[in-house]
Amino acid sequence: MRYPRPTLLADYVRAGVGAVLCGLPLVLIDVNRWIAAILLAGFVLFAAFIVRTALRQHTRYVLGPDTLCADGPAGSLVEWNRLDRMKLSYFSTKRDRSDGWMQLAVGSAGARTVKVDSALEGFYDIVERAARAAESTGVELSAATRANLRSMGISVAGQEETV
Repeated sequence: MRYPRPTLLADYVRAGVGAVLCGLPLVLIDVNRWIAAILLAGFVLFAAFIVRTALRQHTRYVLGPDTLCADGPAGSLVEWNRLDRMKLSYFSTKRDRSDGWMQLAVGSAGARTVKVDSALEGFYDIVERAARAAESTGVELSAATRANLRSMGISVAGQEETV
């Protein structure tokens, strides 16, 4: 599984435009040092976004029955039978929460956390498999994670809401 090219291209364009808009004034005009500090901070943030996008472009995710492998420069391996953390977050882009994206963070003992977001092809399958692993390993899920799972139509036995 990989992130779709149009998503990556849009991220590169956003990051590139931001870096240019923050970097050009630093190079072309003499600016106040406080303004320069703000522009430099913006440039660094957009440059970091370019690096993050490049990492996403060069990472392939392999979902297996026993593992989730992030195969790339900052890769990691999550063993489902050793899952010890899972968090499913929703980030809204509108005040009424009608639009946004989800991010799944999972990890197993001794391994770095793997984070994927809903733009990834096969995201639902990964979330569903992670939920089954959390169910079998007894990982305690936060109320927000349970609510986000329910919004995707996924429930975890033993962690239903109590009224």
